[in-house]
Amino acid sequence: MPSSWSPTASSPRPRRALHNPARDPALLHGTGLNDAVREHALAAPRALDLINRSAAQVLALAERTPPGRLVRLTVACQGGRHRSVAVAEEVARRIWEAWGGAYAVEAEHHHVDHPLLTASA
Repeated sequence: MPSSWSPTASSPRPRRALHNPARDPALLHGTGLNDAVREHALAAPRALDLINRSAAQVLALAERTPPGRLVRLTVACQGGRHRSVAVAEEVARRIWEAWGGAYAVEAEHHHVDHPLLTASA
């Protein structure tokens, strides 16, 4: 079974730490893969800290993970199209850069193509 990291009750988990692009009608139909949506989501004051802490946790766990095993980080937001996608992409980029491209880093987005939720928070 692959190694994975998941938040626990004692893990810091800021709620609504990022601006919700879905509240902006111009960004509603985009995703965190779009530049404008990503910039909006990551412009929040706590976004950089959240990304840096997440990348550091994954890197620390990866150092202790046996070769051939996976390390996973789950990033979630209300609809899975905006904030979580932007954060996951940025964390993946930072990890890949920290490893100098020597190891594969993959961001998989389970809900990015799902229909929009009718109410966004």
